[in-house]
Amino acid sequence: MKISSFVSASIILTLALPAHAVLKLTPQSVVDLALKQSLTVKNTELTAQLSYYNLSQALGVYDFKIDIQPGYTYTEAENITQTADALNESFTLQAVLSKRFITGTDLSLTYQDNRLSRTANPFAVQTALATGNLTALTLGLRQNLLSNFFGRAERMLLEAYREQVDSALENREEQLEERLLNVMTLYWNAYIAEQQFQQNLSAREKYSQLVRNVRRKAGFNLSAPGELPRLEAEQENTESRVKGSSANYLNAVQALLTELRLDTKEQILLDVPSEIPPVPQLASKNTDDLRVVHINKINLDVADKTLASVRSRTLPTLDLVATAATTGSDQNHADAVAEMTSTTKPTYYIGVQFNTPINSTAFRGQVANAQVQKAIAENNMFYAVDQAKRALDTSARQVLAQYSVAKLSIDVVSQRERVVRELEVAYRQGRQPLVELIRAYNDLFSAQLDRATAIGNYHIGLNQLAAARDELVTTVKK
Repeated sequence: MKISSFVSASIILTLALPAHAVLKLTPQSVVDLALKQSLTVKNTELTAQLSYYNLSQALGVYDFKIDIQPGYTYTEAENITQTADALNESFTLQAVLSKRFITGTDLSLTYQDNRLSRTANPFAVQTALATGNLTALTLGLRQNLLSNFFGRAERMLLEAYREQVDSALENREEQLEERLLNVMTLYWNAYIAEQQFQQNLSAREKYSQLVRNVRRKAGFNLSAPGELPRLEAEQENTESRVKGSSANYLNAVQALLTELRLDTKEQILLDVPSEIPPVPQLASKNTDDLRVVHINKINLDVADKTLASVRSRTLPTLDLVATAATTGSDQNHADAVAEMTSTTKPTYYIGVQFNTPINSTAFRGQVANAQVQKAIAENNMFYAVDQAKRALDTSARQVLAQYSVAKLSIDVVSQRERVVRELEVAYRQGRQPLVELIRAYNDLFSAQLDRATAIGNYHIGLNQLAAARDELVTTVKK
């Protein structure tokens, strides 16, 4: 048995499997499986989740923070004047609770506790206590007055990050639509390949039957010269087409199953309606309502807010700084704490801190970069509007043309089948030469292949039109 015949026979046997071994795939079931199992769809969902990172990091600036630093020191070191303590032990504790607010305000509460125990040098003049405790509680405030004026730069950046999340979620829908369009294209490509393979099988059977008939006639010397070799040559051509189309069909089905992550030995049945749907009557679509345009508008707003934040950040730093502290000191630790909490030993400070680089190249670069990013976003928005208009017009015209081609291809097949039937009768009656029948067969097979391609392309065009109108994902999720 020839390899091509073996492959064809294998597929034919597969088509003959019992009903329980059939996996029926409809356009809707393919979409459902893609949403559930496709790795590319899952990757789209995961990618969208990455957009929350920048927002979480920016919001993290406003978290409460606590910093605790305990320490212990033991020393018997001497100095050159021989006045150092013979033994010095100290315990220190500093705890800071801090919080930044969206108004550009930093608040901190600092507790300090220092405990000292010393053994004096017997040769030094004793001027310090053997033990001592010093505690302090300090409330600190820092307010941005120029750079990040009352938190303006940070608020603008937060708004930009929130809009980036919105953009990412809309882009997820756009990417999901693209993934589903790809899956549906794989489905209809598999349908086209299946139809082409079946038509080639039918053509091979037609020529095989005709060859058998001519051989019988040749046995009685009733065939015309050259009839049998002509038919055998045509039969070899159909054998070649069967071999190629069977490989194309298996590859197309495998590509679809791989995308859907289906590992099955069942027969794949592509369940396609026998009637092609008419061209849908759709209302006009405003490009401003399309996702791709809205995404680019959001990106432009993000770039604008980022530029405003950068400009605020690159202003000179002028901060109001204020502290209020209370301290306590005593040989007894409890008395030192009591003195601190009584606030009888306060310390107050208020001032400003000014800081700015001179002729900063880095600042100019940051502003220039943000301006370029805004210009790119603006250009992308205008480009998206133009492309969206073009996609709407092109897909609508394409669907109309594909529908006409599909309807005509169906009519052509019907006419070609009629021609074949009439020529078969005429050939059997000896009123038509074999060459005309062969030509009619080839015209019919070619028309059948064109019909399968036209129907598949029309369905792909419908999906592309729905995608251009942002209605593919909405439709399949209902």
